[in-house]
Amino acid sequence: MKPLHGLIAVTLALALAGCAAPAPTPTGSSTSKPTSTATKPTPKPTPTPSITIPPLAIPDCETLLPLATAKDLFSENTELIASPAASEFVGRQTVPSIPVVLSTADPTRACVYGIPQSDGFFEFVVAGITAAQRATLEGELAASGYAVTSMGTLTTYELEGMNEVSSVGTTHIFTGDVWIVCDGTSLGLSGVVTGTVLDALRTANPALGL
Repeated sequence: MKPLHGLIAVTLALALAGCAAPAPTPTGSSTSKPTSTATKPTPKPTPTPSITIPPLAIPDCETLLPLATAKDLFSENTELIASPAASEFVGRQTVPSIPVVLSTADPTRACVYGIPQSDGFFEFVVAGITAAQRATLEGELAASGYAVTSMGTLTTYELEGMNEVSSVGTTHIFTGDVWIVCDGTSLGLSGVVTGTVLDALRTANPALGL
């Protein structure tokens, strides 16, 4: 009978093993990926590019005022007589600060047109000046009786009169840090000359907004 008891024991063990509970199936929560808590970096602002303003460029005399234009305005015999240092400008209706400003202004250009071997001439000066120099000049021009007009970026001072020899007309134009003065025989001449010179400066300095 002992062998029978052993067979029954083996059979019972196998039956119990078949009735064991199945292994638990992992739930969805146990397989989900952890949520990232990393902070996204704050984007840095794009730096604003710096704007470099080029210095004032003053062309030569015949670019500022072509000889053909000077002949039309003054005389068929007109020539470019000289291009002296701007500090030598005297003018026939000057104000005290003009030679002082021209002694330190930078850059500058002075041009003298006229009829050789005669007292017929006109001259103009172009200069880069500071705001303080401009304020001084404008104050003295206004105090000296110059008529002033403003249009856009331009401020113009004009004065006409007589000296021992002939009529005299002087025009000053200010725009930004640029000063143009023409000393001539009439405002009709000095006004056109300063306007022509300004146009040439604008062509030579498109970035300055003159």
